[in-house]
Amino acid sequence: MDTQDKELFKKVYEVYYNLHPSAESLPKFKFYYLHRQWFFPNHIDLVLENIQKFQSKYYPNADLKVALFAGLLHDAGLVYERTEANPDGHENRSCEYVKMLLPQFGCTSEFVASVCEAIEATDSKTPPTTDESLLVRNADAYSHLTSIHFFAKAYFAEDVETYIEWFTKKIEGTLNKLTIQELISETTPMVVSYRKMIETYNTHKGKKFADSI
Repeated sequence: MDTQDKELFKKVYEVYYNLHPSAESLPKFKFYYLHRQWFFPNHIDLVLENIQKFQSKYYPNADLKVALFAGLLHDAGLVYERTEANPDGHENRSCEYVKMLLPQFGCTSEFVASVCEAIEATDSKTPPTTDESLLVRNADAYSHLTSIHFFAKAYFAEDVETYIEWFTKKIEGTLNKLTIQELISETTPMVVSYRKMIETYNTHKGKKFADSI
């Protein structure tokens, strides 16, 4: 991106950063992870770093500007116009936020559409159709699998059973979102270990070793 694009990105980043609540304004319940002091350094910034690395390595023809804006705003729907606990459909709300916000900074309708197309591909049910959508999808999934994100969610969950159910589904869905074979090969052993952890938990749940003697 040129200097003008970088300045634009910084302005949009700041606006979106402030859409997220501050840690001090939230009780420590299951949505506490969305506060800006945790969510950005532990997810959004990691996705953006992955986009930069993966673009040069795997998708050199992808439009980096489109991908970075999509990576920045792909989870906006987790806070923007959210009215229920279920996060399903947050990608659509993220696109609504993009369509509301970016034109205010002079972005064209074509650019907004490209950003939304890449955001939509972060939904496991939406196949990526462009290099930008492939780039953002892989950067997002890889961030989840290789950061503290999944384990931190245990702290933010209502109870351990709810967390285990969520974790079981999430690791499989996230691995399946990856399309870059090198990343799949790297993260599959992690997922195998996660499966073993869950299996061990379920096997020993409610049991006493003394009863087996």
